[in-house]
Formats: sequence, C-alpha cells, structure tokens
Amino acid sequence: MVRAWEEEGGTQSAFMRKHGLPRERLRFWTRRREGKEGARTAMSFVPVEAAPAERSEAGREQGEAVQVEVGGVRVRVEAGASQALVERVLRAVKEVQGC
Repeated sequence: MVRAWEEEGGTQSAFMRKHGLPRERLRFWTRRREGKEGARTAMSFVPVEAAPAERSEAGREQGEAVQVEVGGVRVRVEAGASQALVERVLRAVKEVQGC
C-alpha cells in the first residue's frame, strides 16, 4: 500500500480517499516501514487510584468489569475481554490523543 501511494504521488489523504480506505491505515504502515512504530507499541504503567466498586444487582448478574481512564477517556473492560482486545483499544485511545 505504501509503495502504491509513493508511486502514485500526492497526499496520503487523497490516496486513501481515492481508494476508499481510512487515512490512518496508510499512516500506520508508513510509520511502521520507517521503523518509527514496532510490531507492538510498548505499554507503560501509570498510577491508579482504587475506589470501592458500586455494584448493582444487574452488575452482579453480568459479571465483573473494570473501568480504565486514559487521558480523560473512560474505557470499560468487561469480564472475559481478551488481552489483545484491551491492548488494541488502549493503543487506539493513545493514538487518537497523540500520546
């Protein structure tokens, strides 16, 4: 995809619009090819403050959940969510916020 964009010339936005693809996809592959983004972005730990959970009867029936706040964005992680899914969501939040 990156090679096709380079051969065609023009802006990333124009190329992706022309081919009906999200602009961020080309940006991701361009950065990855340049070595600016590895196969996995390193995650880091941040301080968290634990608070007693407010539980409703409905919450007990649905299973456990965790809420994570990243830069003002709250993400609710339901019981059974895979690590891969949580990593993808947190990376997306990080990328959108430009962290």
